[in-house]
Parts: sequence; C-alpha cells; structure tokens
Amino acid sequence: MNVEDETLASAGRSLPLRARVARSVFWLAWSRGVVQLLAFATTVLVARILAPADYGVMALASAFIGAANTLAEMGLGRAIIQFRDLTKRELDTCFWIVMALAIIAYAVLSLGARIIAHWLSVPQLAEVLPILALVLPLTACSVVSDSLLRQRLALDRISQAEIVGGLATLPVVLFCALAGLGVWALVIGAILYPGARSLIIFVFAPWRPGFRIGGARAKEVLRFSLTTLGANILWSLGEQVDVVVIGKVTGQVTTGLYSMAKQLALLPGQKMSSIVNTLNSPIMAELQTNIDVLRVTFYRTMRLTAAFTLPVSTGMMLVADELVSIVLGPKWAPVVPVLRLLCFYAAVRSIDVLQAPMLYARHRERLMFWYCLALLVAVPAAVALGALWRGATGAVLMLVPVYCALVIVLIKEALREVNGGFLALWSELRPILAATAAMAAIVLLLRAFALADLPESAISKLILLSLSGALTYGLVLLILGRGVVADGLQVVGWIRRVDRLV
Repeated sequence: MNVEDETLASAGRSLPLRARVARSVFWLAWSRGVVQLLAFATTVLVARILAPADYGVMALASAFIGAANTLAEMGLGRAIIQFRDLTKRELDTCFWIVMALAIIAYAVLSLGARIIAHWLSVPQLAEVLPILALVLPLTACSVVSDSLLRQRLALDRISQAEIVGGLATLPVVLFCALAGLGVWALVIGAILYPGARSLIIFVFAPWRPGFRIGGARAKEVLRFSLTTLGANILWSLGEQVDVVVIGKVTGQVTTGLYSMAKQLALLPGQKMSSIVNTLNSPIMAELQTNIDVLRVTFYRTMRLTAAFTLPVSTGMMLVADELVSIVLGPKWAPVVPVLRLLCFYAAVRSIDVLQAPMLYARHRERLMFWYCLALLVAVPAAVALGALWRGATGAVLMLVPVYCALVIVLIKEALREVNGGFLALWSELRPILAATAAMAAIVLLLRAFALADLPESAISKLILLSLSGALTYGLVLLILGRGVVADGLQVVGWIRRVDRLV
C-alpha cells in the first residue's frame, strides 16, 4: 500500500466509534431537521400552486430516473462501505464504471422518452424525461466520494453538502412555481439539488479520480456489487412500480393524487429511516464480525426508529382529514382515504428498510436479491388487481397485506443472523405498541365525544387531537418503556452537545 492509499485508509478514523456516531447524529439531526422543515414548507406552498397532474407527470418520470440511477450506481457505493481500506486504484475503477453506466443510462432514457410517453399516454413525458435524466451523471460523479465519507462516518461533511444543496434549491423551485412553469419547477429542483450536493461532496472527500484501473480486490468488489446491484434494481423497480401501474390503469390525475398521498405518508418514516440507515451502514459494517454487539445495536435501532415512526404514522392516519384540508387545500380532498391506508404501509416500511444494512454487513446480499425479486413480482400484481377493482384505494388495500407478509419473512432471516428471535423483538417493541394504542384510543374518544358538538374548525381540531395524542403517547411510554426513553435521551444529548464526546 503506497502513501496515498495509507492516507485514504486512515482519514477520519482517529476518533473512536462512539464519538464518530455522536458527531454524526449531531450533524444529521440539525442539518436534516432544518432542510426538511424548509423542504416541507416549500412542498406545501408548491402543491397549492401546481395541479395534481403536474405531480403525476413528475412521479412517472421519477420512476424511470430512479430505476436508471440504481442501475448506474451498480451497488458500488455499498461495496465501498463494506470493503474496508480499498486502494486508490480500486476506487478509480469504481468511479469510471459508475460514470460510464450513468452516461449510457442518460442516453437510453433521452432516446426512449417518446416511446415511454406514448406507452403511458402522457405526452409531456417526452419533454420532461430527457432533461430530468441529467440527474444521472450529476449523481454518479459523487458516488465514490459520498461512500468514502459514509464509510468513515464523516457525516458532518455530507450534512453540510445537503444544507447547501437544499438552501440553493428550495427558493428556486418556489420562484419557478410562482412564475407559472408548472411541472418544470419540479424538474429544475430535481436537477439543481443533486448537482450542488455532488459538487460539495466531491470537494470534501479525501480522494480524486485518476486513470489507473484494476487492483487486487477489484474482482471481489465487483462480484459483491453486482449481486447488490440486482437487489437494488429490483428494490428500485419495486418502489416505483406501483406509481407506474396506477398511472397505466387510471391516468395521470389519479396518479398525482396517489403519489401525493404516498409522499405524505412516507415522509416521517422515510426521513427517520434515512438518518438511521445513513448511520447504520458504516456502523454495521464495522461491527459485522461481533455478533453480540451487532445484535444489541440492531435491536436498539429498531426500537428507536419504531418509537418515532409508529406513533407519527398512526397519528397521521387519525387526523388525515384535518391535515389534508390545512396543508394541501380542498382540491386534494380525494387524497384522504388513500393517505389513511398508506400510513399503515409507511409504519411497516420504516421497520423493513432497517434490515438491509445489517444483512449486507453479514454479506447476505443474495437474500436481499431474492427478497427484492419477491417484492417486484408480488407488488405490481397486487397493485394492478386493486387498481382495476377500486382505483388507488383498491391498489393500497391489495398492496398492504402482500407487503407485510414478505416483510415478516425478511425480519425472520435478519433475526437469525444476530442470534435473535421474534419474542425478543416483541419485548423490545411492546412498550411502543402499547403507547401507540393508548394514543389512538384517546384521539378516537376525543373525536367521537368531546369534539362531536364543537363548531367545525380544522385547525383547532388538528391542534387539540395532536397534542392530546402526543401527551398520551409520551406518558404511557415513560411508564412502560424506560429503556426506550433512556436511549432517546442519550441521542438527544448527542444532538444538543456533541463536543463532550468528540
């Protein structure tokens, strides 16, 4: 290993694991909290300006871009995190493979845009797809840099890049929407954010691409990445196939309503799981041979995530009428029944996505491949049958039980890897489930009795129900789940003041 490789290997490893985790939690919490608050506010304002059809076009285009982006990344980002101390030559090989695939994917989507638009009967896709596909090379140029920073838990740098990207993008999107650009406001934002983020991450990373390719472990890395690629492609297709199927069966207006309901339902869990998995991948990779510590970390991750996502998803389900009326306005009222159903799906999904980092750390990439393949086969079939039966509502009614059945199988395999079991997991989650059930009971009782004779006021109802539910959940969890509360307080301590550990 030469001097440059030794520098890459040692960068960011001077601090102990706990200190690196604390620093990462601090930056992720504050940066993403601020950015997501601004993003949510902008989304709400833009949704009031644009029509559901604009979101339908963007949702369909994003489905193809997401699948192409997964293909271009080829699983090499995850491979760089899992394989410790890769040489510069091996990293250069990863970079040029990703860039070449991204350029090819861009060309294919640009040339095939008219065919896709004709197949889906959405003419505007022919104009949107070639422009939106610029996201592919913009994202690809930072894959290696981003993975190196994640591997070393230098998430403060990634957070800083996301802050700058978000602050640069959000006002532009709002201005374009106000200027009457319609769907192009969303397209511009989708290009500007990854461009700014990639540039800053590239500057921060302790690596610059060279032209020497190969390396002793290049073949091993590629084998791992190809299996991971298969799983990622299947997962990406599975994530977007419901939108495509509903778009084909019902048209772009219903697709826009469904995509907005899905975006709202997934928002809390997606943001929480994103933060947790950003930490999880490098932590699990570092602990991959220490089963006892890995099991404790895995349970704690599940517990902390569920403590946030389960009550929030349940609360959104219970106040969906008021939430949609206040946040989106009357024209989005048809979203409510679909949103309620998708909230349950979102709660399960927030737990599902936590399995992958641990399974990849244990080199169970083949299991993830078969799981994602099962999702890709089962989900579109269920969604298509449901959409033909009762539109978007029927699609979700058919989707949820099929999805939950497959998640149970994956969790069983994940628990086996850490020498755990369902009884132990139930013991970890029981206080959270009990507190969530108590919260739901209080909200339903208030809605049925205390608020039944009050004048109609969506804002007052939303505030009263939300506060009552939150207080009930907090009190019950404090009584039944002191371990969960202790873990939460530790994380809050890291968020408030990281300098004591670093």
